[in-house]
Amino acid sequence: MMPTTDAPVVELDEVTKRYGVVSALDRVSIAARRGELLAVVGPSGCGKTTLLQIIAGLTDVDAGRVTVSGRAVAGAGAWVPPEHRHVGIVFQEHALFPHLTVADNVGFGLPRAADRRVRCAEALGLVALSHLAGRYPHELSGGEQQRVALARALAPRPAVVLLDEPFSSLDANLRGRLRQQTVEVLRASDATAIFVTHDRQEALSIGDRVAVLHDGALEQIDRPQAVFHAPRTRFVATFIGEADLLAGQVRDGLAHTVVGALPVTGVEGDGPVDVMVRPHEVVVEVAGDGNATVGHHEFRGAYVLHTLVLDTGDELRCDVPHTRTLDQGARVRVRVDTSHRLAAFPAAGRRAVTASPTGPASRD
Repeated sequence: MMPTTDAPVVELDEVTKRYGVVSALDRVSIAARRGELLAVVGPSGCGKTTLLQIIAGLTDVDAGRVTVSGRAVAGAGAWVPPEHRHVGIVFQEHALFPHLTVADNVGFGLPRAADRRVRCAEALGLVALSHLAGRYPHELSGGEQQRVALARALAPRPAVVLLDEPFSSLDANLRGRLRQQTVEVLRASDATAIFVTHDRQEALSIGDRVAVLHDGALEQIDRPQAVFHAPRTRFVATFIGEADLLAGQVRDGLAHTVVGALPVTGVEGDGPVDVMVRPHEVVVEVAGDGNATVGHHEFRGAYVLHTLVLDTGDELRCDVPHTRTLDQGARVRVRVDTSHRLAAFPAAGRRAVTASPTGPASRD
């Protein structure tokens, strides 16, 4: 569990970065507390890497302020060079020195003090690679190289560790195992970490909180469960997981739709809305007098994703176990699980999001 009382270790306050007319980051406020693993997710070009570069000191800000351990390192007349920010980085391609051994790579950033060898051994022990200390990077697997890069980042005991899509070059099976190992190492070292990824499932599975960026703006920052089940914007709803938006009319807390009255949250008062429905929330039964027809499907292993075409022309996707068969063209009755409230958005457009630097986002 992430801590709730410590002051932020890293804080971005209204940070803006522009490249010409393009805003890579637009007044972004994000903070990470001691021991927290903050996942930052978004599509390519949303500003994720720029955010890490600004924290690390590889890029300066145009406006706003950055603090690390309570010290201003960028903005408002402040500038601290990267080597003095007490920030560790794990790059996407690991960036190990090919002519140095594993031990020398890990100890590269450490001062030449008496305990340098001891700390290097401790860091390699954290990632369970002590037995490979004398090898060179080309003698390691991709997963082992990534763990060496993590050990090197942790060795100086930084205030925060930044991870820039460190698993993107690995195959799916190794990626999953290494992701779990990395989280365990970060927890064991009580490290504060900011993890950047474009993989939404990765962000949801490892983050104490998840920050969603889009076109340089912070759309939402909250616990993974809240980001998935209670997205603040349409973009978050459809990016963080598969979702369909179903038109409805709210009256007394219920959205009346073509598949019935659905309990909703996220809107105030009555009026037209779009209700977010995820495939696992759709219930379907074969029925000759149903209200939909089975369209195309995608086999996904444990389940099949079916597209259901309602008689109104609306479409809903539905997860069905692979052991169950729904023939294309079959008539079915569709309903939505109403055991919980569904996120809804005013039909006229989305609302603005404000984000507390150290807490969940709120809607204006």
